Amino acid sequence: MMDLSLRDLEYVATIARERNITRAAQTLHMAQPALSQSLQRIERRLGVRLFDRTSRQVTATPAGELLADSAMEILADVRRAIERTRQVGGLPEVLRIHVSEPSLVTPRRVLAAARANVPEAAIHQTTLPGDDVAAQLLTGELDLAIAGRVRGEGLRSLRVRDERVGVLVGADHPLAALDEVSPDDLAAHHLLSIDQTMSSWDTWVTDYLAHYELTPRWTKEVVFGLSTGSDVLSDQRTVLLTLESVSRDYLDGLVWRPMTPLRMVPWFLTYREESATTSAAVRTVLRVVERLARDQGWRTTDR
Repeated sequence: MMDLSLRDLEYVATIARERNITRAAQTLHMAQPALSQSLQRIERRLGVRLFDRTSRQVTATPAGELLADSAMEILADVRRAIERTRQVGGLPEVLRIHVSEPSLVTPRRVLAAARANVPEAAIHQTTLPGDDVAAQLLTGELDLAIAGRVRGEGLRSLRVRDERVGVLVGADHPLAALDEVSPDDLAAHHLLSIDQTMSSWDTWVTDYLAHYELTPRWTKEVVFGLSTGSDVLSDQRTVLLTLESVSRDYLDGLVWRPMTPLRMVPWFLTYREESATTSAAVRTVLRVVERLARDQGWRTTDR
């Protein structure tokens, strides 16, 4: 008789990935005590300890690492089997696509191209916390990610576009009078903060300014994306460090000024290497997006 259910394997894989019971419980949408009790039950049933626990994190034992790795493979195989069964039964292939900053021009154009060229597929768009994207690509819960580069063994990224970085400010803001803005020009101003559970933008900005020995002065306000902070900028004091395409949608009372020296940020389309072989829809999207980038004069390299 099988000792563990698929749900048990999902518990183990998620705990190993998160290395924290509380975060794992949040990911699984269950209470932390219930997950702890389930883990204890699994360990008792197997007769081995799977994780060493501290107050801050859990670390997989060798047995736990083995089971977690196997669990992720088994769960991915089950998902693929379900998907193939649905297709054989006449249902459309489902493409699950994570989109960072879904309101911006670049991801909108990529999604539009995908929908137009794989009409037989059901595209499910989602925006996940950045820390979850790689894991879900690897397990097959996601098929594609339109975002900054997502790294992981077994993942590949198509470089779609490089966008220039600049500042978006109110028309009466002091920086609006400049043709270009240097990092030193930002030192006296508060930068609008982006929610770090949904975006790594604040980290990128911090690293960017650290190169010039500067530390960002963040606002108390936090917004959920690069395109959602335009109302805050009407105070004529706040600065949003952002991409050039954002300025095309938010020029009513606002101005965008490029940073100098020139600084570019890339967009990538990331996918599981295996899916480029097994999924006709993924292959089509990759081909179409590469053509879109070429036709638009965007930079395209496969790395």
